[in-house]
Amino acid sequence: MKILVTGGAGFIGSHIVESYLSAGHQVDIADDLSTGKAENISHQASFFKIDISDSAAVESLLSSQKYDIINHHAAQLDVRKSVTDPVFDARVNIIGTLNLLEW
Repeated sequence: MKILVTGGAGFIGSHIVESYLSAGHQVDIADDLSTGKAENISHQASFFKIDISDSAAVESLLSSQKYDIINHHAAQLDVRKSVTDPVFDARVNIIGTLNLLEW
């Protein structure tokens, strides 16, 4: 299967990527590296540096690639940031998820 893992450069996402690769799947990673780390990106996966809250970037990726599964782990996780900037938190966590669901 061809699988997209959003947030695939993060701690959890990178382990999910490795599991999929070990099972023989083709894996792409979408991450903006705001909290994920480049060293977590598997060399066996294709990497796309995109912000999921950018609808044009999501549209460009998902219209050019055909995925069997999208495993979504990209998120804004900092509770302090969600309190001080709830609009940013909603943009990433809600709008970002909606951008993926629309496709």
